[in-house]
Amino acid sequence: MSRRGVWVMLALCGALLAGCAGGARSSVPAGRSAGPLQGAKGQATFRIAVPKQAATAKTRAPRYVSPATTQLAINIEQGEESIAGYPVTVALTPTSAGCTSTLATTYCQLTIALGPGSYTATLTAEDASGTPLSSAQSIPFTVTAESDNVIAIVLSGIPHALQIAAGAPAMHESGALAFTLYGSAAQQVIVTALDADGNTIVGPGAPTYSASWEYGNGWSAATPSSTSPNTIAITPSGVNGSTAAFVVVATYADATCSQSGALCEVEFTIKNDIQTLFVANSNYASSTVTEYAPPYTGTPTTISSGVNQPTGLGLNSAADLFVTNEDGPNVTMYAPPYTGVPTTISSGVDYPTALVFDPLGNLFVANYDGPTVTVYAPPYNGAPTTISNGVHIPWALVLNGAEDLFVADYNGSVTEYAPPYTGSPLVTISGVVEPIALALDGAGDLFVASSADNEVFEYAPPYTGAAITTISTGVQDPDALLLDGAGDLFVANNSTVTEYAPPYTGSPTTISSGVAYPAALAIDAAGNLFVANSSTVTEYAPPYTGAPLATITNGVHVPVKLLLTP
Repeated sequence: MSRRGVWVMLALCGALLAGCAGGARSSVPAGRSAGPLQGAKGQATFRIAVPKQAATAKTRAPRYVSPATTQLAINIEQGEESIAGYPVTVALTPTSAGCTSTLATTYCQLTIALGPGSYTATLTAEDASGTPLSSAQSIPFTVTAESDNVIAIVLSGIPHALQIAAGAPAMHESGALAFTLYGSAAQQVIVTALDADGNTIVGPGAPTYSASWEYGNGWSAATPSSTSPNTIAITPSGVNGSTAAFVVVATYADATCSQSGALCEVEFTIKNDIQTLFVANSNYASSTVTEYAPPYTGTPTTISSGVNQPTGLGLNSAADLFVTNEDGPNVTMYAPPYTGVPTTISSGVDYPTALVFDPLGNLFVANYDGPTVTVYAPPYNGAPTTISNGVHIPWALVLNGAEDLFVADYNGSVTEYAPPYTGSPLVTISGVVEPIALALDGAGDLFVASSADNEVFEYAPPYTGAAITTISTGVQDPDALLLDGAGDLFVANNSTVTEYAPPYTGSPTTISSGVAYPAALAIDAAGNLFVANSSTVTEYAPPYTGAPLATITNGVHVPVKLLLTP
């Protein structure tokens, strides 16, 4: 079993009257395993309770769930795509396989296997014939490897809090009840009501939701649909940096919201972030860096002053743009809006091939003819720190969370350096023929592309052993690597881009439409993939296998590097 995967347990609990004991059988008996096994153990538990109606409590609010409820339909999605094997229905009767019952509650359990990551479960209460008794409600949840992730659910209750969560890849949580919406398209938030015990209220006892605009020019909120009653589409202004606030209200048909402790209203804020795309064009006749605003197909802003055979792009925390110029040889720095005369960094720069920044804003430059890696502290006008021990032909750089620096040497090694970087390498990975690209995942695993061996190697910390995975299927003349937020690996080959899901040993997804000699890859906050080809940049929407979403040609001349604003 792979160390990356995780077992997820959904414990689905429902309380039913004895008269419902003979309900219909579900397509997945409670207690059985469902879903794709993707790896090592971890666990998430959804606990769902349905209040039983007592003779002395008929007038209490909220109203109790119909005793006709005998099963729960469950769909699970990741990245807006349904997981294979779903939706399923799970029986909730006391006599169902895997269920137990007390005087107050019937508990049922479904065990499924999922890899670590973010998911959305959609739940619909049904009667024995499969007729929905509630509208489908979405609940976001996260699976963490080697952890017990518990999500408590109740099919009725008095709301003591309203929870707002991002419901789309381009909507990111940026704080308590605060979000960043990337791009100019409408994106969804998911609203859930919580009772006093922290249970998420779903099913027939759940409220309906609406959102109203508080402030923010050009923003709006849609009314939830009957098929997605707790998802609200927010349309942004389309102006970078603009903000807005919305009030979400939970509504019941009775007096639930007037009860003591009930909270049926909450405000959240949101910011619009329009990511721009920078393209380094290395055509000898017209070396430029071009900047594109969404949808990227219009006329770009062209940066040409000081640009001379660009090989690398980077942005510091002040949004200054840095370009490594092979034929400078130098690094040029441009302040927004990037069209002015640049500041030139030349001390220690000798045919630069790549650059990276650490969290403090220090600039690292790989110098092919140095052969060195030079480090510049802000404001970048002083003498650099020089890394030369073990450096021969530096070609690619990457930094991990501990700020250790990894250098791919085209002569056949990868070296790791700890701050202040001037000593001997911590580790030297040898025997990699012509390593040309590097990538690090969230666990610290290092991926190295060998352009000569047509392979990508994965090394686990502390990197002193052999590669734990060798990826060769679909790899041919690899030139660039990219990891997305789910841990999928993208490899730019000579005529394709291949995508590998953890643990990377299976057959890849192949992206070929519009791909020609790809040299660089980038992915935006919505999960759209950008590929720098021989004379175009193509954009693909997930799952990436169709025709390009957009083809960028205006101003593109032999693109070699791509950069998206954060």
